[in-house]
Amino acid sequence: MTSVTEKTVEQLFTQIQKFGNDGNFAKALPLCIEILKRNPKDEDALRCKVICLMKTDKCKEAYHVMSTDKLLKDIPMWFDRAYCLYRQGKLEDALTELNKAEPSSKVDELLAQIYYKLENYDSAVSIYKTLVKSLVDANTNERETNLAAALASSASFSNTPNKWPGLRESTYELSYNSACYCLAKGDLVEANNKLNRARELCSKEFEDDETDAKCELAPIEVMRGLCLQKEGNDKDAMEIYGTVLREKYGDSQTLAVAANNIISINKEQNMFDSKKKVKIATSAPKKLTKAQLLSIEFNSCLLSYHTNHMDQFRKKSADMAAEGVPMAHLLLASSYIRDKKLNDALKVLAVENTSDEKTLLAASQLLLKLGSFADAASALIKIKSMANKPGMASLISALYFLGSGPEKAAEYMDKSLKDLAETCDPANLIKWTLICARFRLAYDMPKDAASSLEILLSRYPGNVKALALLIRSVSQFDVSRAYEVAKRLPEIEIPSDIDLEELEIGTGVTAARGLRKVINPEDAKLSEANRRFETKEKKRKKKKIRLPKVLVEGGADPERWIPRQERSYYRRKKRNRNEAIGKGSQGLSSANKSAEAALDMSKKVGKKTEPVIEEPVIPPQSGKQPANKPKGKPKKKGKGKW
Repeated sequence: MTSVTEKTVEQLFTQIQKFGNDGNFAKALPLCIEILKRNPKDEDALRCKVICLMKTDKCKEAYHVMSTDKLLKDIPMWFDRAYCLYRQGKLEDALTELNKAEPSSKVDELLAQIYYKLENYDSAVSIYKTLVKSLVDANTNERETNLAAALASSASFSNTPNKWPGLRESTYELSYNSACYCLAKGDLVEANNKLNRARELCSKEFEDDETDAKCELAPIEVMRGLCLQKEGNDKDAMEIYGTVLREKYGDSQTLAVAANNIISINKEQNMFDSKKKVKIATSAPKKLTKAQLLSIEFNSCLLSYHTNHMDQFRKKSADMAAEGVPMAHLLLASSYIRDKKLNDALKVLAVENTSDEKTLLAASQLLLKLGSFADAASALIKIKSMANKPGMASLISALYFLGSGPEKAAEYMDKSLKDLAETCDPANLIKWTLICARFRLAYDMPKDAASSLEILLSRYPGNVKALALLIRSVSQFDVSRAYEVAKRLPEIEIPSDIDLEELEIGTGVTAARGLRKVINPEDAKLSEANRRFETKEKKRKKKKIRLPKVLVEGGADPERWIPRQERSYYRRKKRNRNEAIGKGSQGLSSANKSAEAALDMSKKVGKKTEPVIEEPVIPPQSGKQPANKPKGKPKKKGKGKW
């Protein structure tokens, strides 16, 4: 068997071609190097070497060869250069090199991929649509998958999403991208159905290889968890995310998205778990989109806030604000508001140099807390999307009134009326004009009120409310003109079946309290001067005269002025006979007085008397104890013990 050094150049090229057809570029590369040793200026060998390096994922080395070799510098290998730069992640340089290449289908495919990586989804979708329509080959499914991915990303991260063109869903990749598109549009039911179909197709395709099946199923499972999370089923979503992170079968991008979603579910709870998930979420920054990276940075910043790491929180939010992230100013301002440093928070928001609506709303709220009503109104005026609405105009006018007085409020009303006249509907315009006119009348500005009402009546002459308010305004500075304006009031058409005099009688002045008005039906058609009212006094109920209970002949009781207890006929009511019990010294009662007298020796001094023996008197016992005698505690029953 001949060695490589003994083979001719033609034999080496033949063998290189054979390895290339078999896809064995690793074995073809040494043959290319052997040819270049014999002839360093062999252009074909150089090309083969570059292609072998690119096919073996040595794009950096391949680009170095194309950039340093003198022969290849003059050869237009723009596509190969652009592809090597694309694989190294140098997208802008790759786009520059690719623009020098001649147009072709492979150039368009690489250009679409570069646009997709640069997050220029509209350009990528446009190129892929053209390729799908014009090319039908073995790579058709791959092109449709790339088109579906671009459409899903456009719906998720772009302000102007493209319409779904009705692609096939014959593969699990197409079903997955279609589900992502539905999820971005908010159709959770359809997204869930398509994800289930993608699971079935993926499991069927990799039924012989469990490891590959789990790797391909990981992003599908994470998207299913996101559907459940958007439906409010955080428990099942958390279970799916946890399973994906435990098994670690997905790529770093999938694991980062799952970890970030767990942080968003935890919120201010389970901080220890969220700290672990932040490390996973920040492990693959190059494979994530800008929107995904921003979401991870926000969650990390909020985690620092909830764990009271305020220095770290301020540093992260300040870095995001320096990068131009609009919401970062609100995060940084919230830290100062937490410390009750409202003026520092206002400096961070920079109301003078911003046009972000959320920032302006937050700044106006802070200004209201500080009592700066006029500055709050100036901040609200900058919100263009709400400035021409009657509710916002009313709020700004009220703030100017509180901060600068009625003159400033009236000045803003004039400006708002001109703006609303161009954009507002007629009903709101009429309503706001009448409100402004009443405000001017209340604060002694009748001429301004009249001018605004005349402008309104020039556009809507049939408005009676505006005309009546105009008469009221003009009458305060020109009475004769007010009479002329009053002539423009429409005449009232009275139906023939209505009697005005009868209506006036029914709705006349009510009678005085306590009197009722009686109308004679015969005089109902007479003039007002000849009407007469009969008034009758209201009958009052007479109270029954109460007489004293004891009367004597000839009149009232003569002892009525004496207290009742001292009157001659007073008899005391009988009281309870047990009422006397308890009076006197303790233990003394009427039953034992004789025993006490017998034992009292002070009465027997100097007297010689025979002792008298008396029988003891036993007091009568009642069935009940006296009411004031406390009851003793009942004895506990013994258990037969001494």
